[in-house]
Amino acid sequence: MTVLSLPEAHQEARRSPGVILFTVSAIADRATTMARLYTSHPDVYPVGGRKTLDGQTSPFWFEQVVRGGHPFLGPDTEAVRSFFFDSSTIESLGCGAIINVPVRYRGETIGSINFLDAEGAYDASSVDDAVRIAARVVDAVREAARTV
Repeated sequence: MTVLSLPEAHQEARRSPGVILFTVSAIADRATTMARLYTSHPDVYPVGGRKTLDGQTSPFWFEQVVRGGHPFLGPDTEAVRSFFFDSSTIESLGCGAIINVPVRYRGETIGSINFLDAEGAYDASSVDDAVRIAARVVDAVREAARTV
């Protein structure tokens, strides 16, 4: 398996599963926030931006992705609105579907790789593609996370 840098992962994501918005975040601040390490849209979602894990993330999402280590698929605008406090910003970029894949190291979630595209763009095979990309960025996330 070839290791990817974060920009290389973005390029892979553009090919499949496809993305309008692509971000990578690391768990930071003693596991109280997610800190953005990479973004396709720095004007809207800048590197270094943070979301608190208590208050700005859905408890269901947290349990599934961070604690459970399982991908999250939000296939439509309704799901995006239900799970993400910044859904209006997401929608303003033309996104209405999301895949979040945990980045795991030694059995623990150290971050997430986030794929967003138009409503209905993603299905189970899209999740499989996203998981394959996430597995290849572990080293890059670990390295970038040292700076947050």
